[in-house]
Amino acid sequence: MGTEFYLMSGDAQRALEDFSQDFMGAYVASDVEEWSKTYGLSFTSKALKTTYPIPLATSGFTELVGDLKYRELFQRSLSLMPKTWQDGVEELASRIEAPDFMGWGAFPAAMAADAKQLPNKLIATLLAANGTSPLDNLAFFHSAHLINPLDSSAGTFDNLISGAGTTPTAANVKLAAQYFRTIKSPGGGPGGYRLTHILAPSVWEEDLRDILEQALIIQELGTSFAAVDNRHRGRAKVIISDELTGTAWYPLSLNKPGAFPWVVQDEGGFEEIVNDKISDHYKRTLKVSVAHILRMNAALALPQCVQEWEGTA
Repeated sequence: MGTEFYLMSGDAQRALEDFSQDFMGAYVASDVEEWSKTYGLSFTSKALKTTYPIPLATSGFTELVGDLKYRELFQRSLSLMPKTWQDGVEELASRIEAPDFMGWGAFPAAMAADAKQLPNKLIATLLAANGTSPLDNLAFFHSAHLINPLDSSAGTFDNLISGAGTTPTAANVKLAAQYFRTIKSPGGGPGGYRLTHILAPSVWEEDLRDILEQALIIQELGTSFAAVDNRHRGRAKVIISDELTGTAWYPLSLNKPGAFPWVVQDEGGFEEIVNDKISDHYKRTLKVSVAHILRMNAALALPQCVQEWEGTA
């Protein structure tokens, strides 16, 4: 994304160019894992409003008898309107042009990392807030979600596991996998959900990697102990999020096409605004500035795809 710099004193112009280049370089090279976009539905759009279908009908081919039959996709839906986010820096032009000005330091890189983290922060905040599910208007994490909101006789499912004994253990990982398998489709058949990932705060990183990544475990065999193959190895991918706080951890089911736990929408880039020495901003304040604008929003989607375990010992 190009930025036009007007003619001004060499030092001030160069400082603004340096900030812009350092920010862009750090943004492209950032090692921040954008798990919110990777493991949810990520959509790039400049639309003022975007609507995502939440189908309640079950896909599947049946023998044609009589007229063709069709499924409606928009029996439930969620809509997103982008929000505007910004960060920026300003400084007296005279200070930037002074001989002892040593540059912007690490701030461009820090701002770039924060820009990359923003969608993660939005989803982490939504998970912790446990707002309303677009599926059935209950809390997103709830003990009795309706399998089919249009037919309460279809039964319920649970994606909120609370109370003592909900820390990450091999036994609880097994239970999380079993819970996914019990969720039925809106039509009453097998839902097909499988445990594929576990999203967790850093407090549980070592526990989860021990459970799901180490090759051998020590197991009691009668009156002795022996190293045996860890049958849970590779069962689910561990995603450690620096944006999550607290002790809750989130098993995910991402194996079903069209089923996603959350949505992230953005414009696919950012806008840069530069106020230089010929700007009105400088004329009012004697300062020059650089700001970056992001437009994005996020929402939780299908509660079938994610469980919340409180992480209480």
